[in-house]
This record gives sequence, structure tokens and C-alpha cells, in this order.
Amino acid sequence: MTIPFFIEDPITWKKIEVPYDIVQYCDMTTIDADREDLRYIDCVWMHMGYYGTPPHIMKAVREEHFNAPPVRPVFK
Repeated sequence: MTIPFFIEDPITWKKIEVPYDIVQYCDMTTIDADREDLRYIDCVWMHMGYYGTPPHIMKAVREEHFNAPPVRPVFK
């Protein structure tokens, strides 16, 4: 069970629930940002489609990120 995460809609300023895959992606890609930081909020808004990119495109970006093979360093 996951704890729901809510954010303000940038148009209406109403609280909306963020889908878990977006929360997970933004947690992984904005490692040193808290969930209240603008960089994290920007990641969420972008992946929810508020900046003009269709949500299905951003979903494909997240799926590609989660399904990418692990990076293994050549040198230690």
C-alpha cells in the first residue's frame, strides 16, 4: 500500500492526487530535492501534462526509464 501524494493543480490550485508512477519517477530523478521543492513540483507537473507535452508521451518516458537495463561501470 502506498501513501497518496497530493499536489496543487497549477490552473485551479485545487489539491489533486498524483499517480504513483509519477511520484516514483520524480523521486528517482530529483534525488536531492524534497517533495515541496519547485524542481520536484515541476517534475510532477511536467509528467502530468501541464506544460503541453501529452501525458502518453511522458508515460512512455517513465516506462523507458523504469525498463532500462542497469548501468554497469567498466572500471572500478
